[in-house]
Amino acid sequence: MKRLTLARRSKHLSRYREIVNVLARHGYGFIADQAGLRGLLSRHSLEEGDRGAGVMTPPQRLIKALGELGPTFIKLGQLMSTRPDIVPRDYLVELEKLQDQVPAFPFEQVEELLQRELELDRDQVFQSIEPVPLASASIGQVHRARLKTGEDAVVKVQRPDVERIIETDVEVMFDVARLLEARTAWGKHYGLVGIMEEFAHSLLGELDYGREGRNADRMAQLFAGDQRVAIPRVFWEISTRRVLVMEYVDFIKISSVDRLREEKIDPRVVARNLVESVLMQVYEFGFFHTDPHPGNLGVLPEGRLLLMDFGQVGRIDEPTREKAVDLILAMVRYDAEGVMKSLLEIGIVRDRVDRASLRRDLVRLQDKYYGLPLVEIHVGEALKELVDLSFTYRVRIPSEFVLAIKCLMTTEGVLEQLDPKLSLLEMAEGFAKGVLRKRMEPARLKKTLSKTLLEMTGLAQSIPRRTENVLSLIEAGEVKLQLEHHNLRPLSRSVNTFTNRLSLSILIGSLVIGSSFIARSTDGFLRTIPIAEIGFIAAAAMSVWLILSIIRSGRY
Repeated sequence: MKRLTLARRSKHLSRYREIVNVLARHGYGFIADQAGLRGLLSRHSLEEGDRGAGVMTPPQRLIKALGELGPTFIKLGQLMSTRPDIVPRDYLVELEKLQDQVPAFPFEQVEELLQRELELDRDQVFQSIEPVPLASASIGQVHRARLKTGEDAVVKVQRPDVERIIETDVEVMFDVARLLEARTAWGKHYGLVGIMEEFAHSLLGELDYGREGRNADRMAQLFAGDQRVAIPRVFWEISTRRVLVMEYVDFIKISSVDRLREEKIDPRVVARNLVESVLMQVYEFGFFHTDPHPGNLGVLPEGRLLLMDFGQVGRIDEPTREKAVDLILAMVRYDAEGVMKSLLEIGIVRDRVDRASLRRDLVRLQDKYYGLPLVEIHVGEALKELVDLSFTYRVRIPSEFVLAIKCLMTTEGVLEQLDPKLSLLEMAEGFAKGVLRKRMEPARLKKTLSKTLLEMTGLAQSIPRRTENVLSLIEAGEVKLQLEHHNLRPLSRSVNTFTNRLSLSILIGSLVIGSSFIARSTDGFLRTIPIAEIGFIAAAAMSVWLILSIIRSGRY
């Protein structure tokens, strides 16, 4: 995202003012203050924020502010609800309640958008479209339709002007994130600009319905030939960036357990299909549906699982998937050392981590689950507690891994309705062992060894050039060696204090001895000046000061 120019800042000035004053009214004016935007705050907003301080908790007030600021900020809150590694628990609880439900926009605007995007009259494409939407959210809404070809479809259309609103808000939020990261210690520690980059990528991706369609196609390809999972087809010839038309599939809600039984579909089979499909997505494909809640899951008459809504998907690269497998196996074995190693390898460590304390906390966490049947251990909740520990020890967990944890937690919630006796952890353990066995297959080992040898060959080839570069820098005098001993500064201070006191003691002794000699040998006009007495008094005063300083320091 580009940095805002002065012209664009001026253009967005009214939105800046609106944002900071809404935050101030709900008790978050300090954000504008720390970002250097206090000049945009009104006294009324600050006073209203002070009056509401005791009415609601700070997290509740934040939810009110985000809802008032519109779709971009609602989406930001929903994203932050998936980041327990950077958001305190009391805020997470409230952010998870943040809803994306907004009133539907008029059907006339839907027709105008279809006409403009498809460049065809509605009657040339559709036999009919139901005016009342099936669902309405902050970015778009969904309508049931029938195509001219006679096929049933769902039409997802974007809200008028929502793209401009979101792009403006993202630019403003980026600028505020830069200011906070530059001006505050907490903004720099959490890397607010990096978080905003993740958010912008996710949100701007949701504005492109073509990306959602491609996600659906990719998932369909990954599950091709698998009779346990079905994905609706995309009608690409009548889909655009702002309109997505997909196949409508008649299904049974996955939460309607009684209806499943009426249709002779075993909920336990559906539960197992769900778990296996989620584990395949996370551990094998590295491409997964981030929110498999009942609204995005259906069951077909033959018992197949129907996955819907691919606006948000997660991606985990192969190295991270392998570390995740190691983490699950270490959890099942109650191996605190293995869990700690995997957690630190997955996370981003910016500060020194007290490994001994982290290991103790992991052992305490494992004691909570030790001896319990696997069916009573919720893997999503256990992983979330690990992420909470990472927050305590300032270990940032990659957002995609946190999304995978959220996916597992949501899946466990669905399992509670379908088959409470099914253990996700037990199935995850079996799946992880299978992945581990594949990792040790000769063909896989050969591939890994070949890759390692290629990397080592490249490194060996680059060593002479790099060595020559270093030697050239040394010869030019551009290499500086800086040694720093972390305990040297306190030692230096102690030596300085000791030296100062020793010097003062010598001076006091010199004054006493010198004053004594003067007292015995003074004659002439100096006899009338009490030099010896002055010397004795000065020596006494310095002695008292030296004694008091030693007592205050506690080193006597």
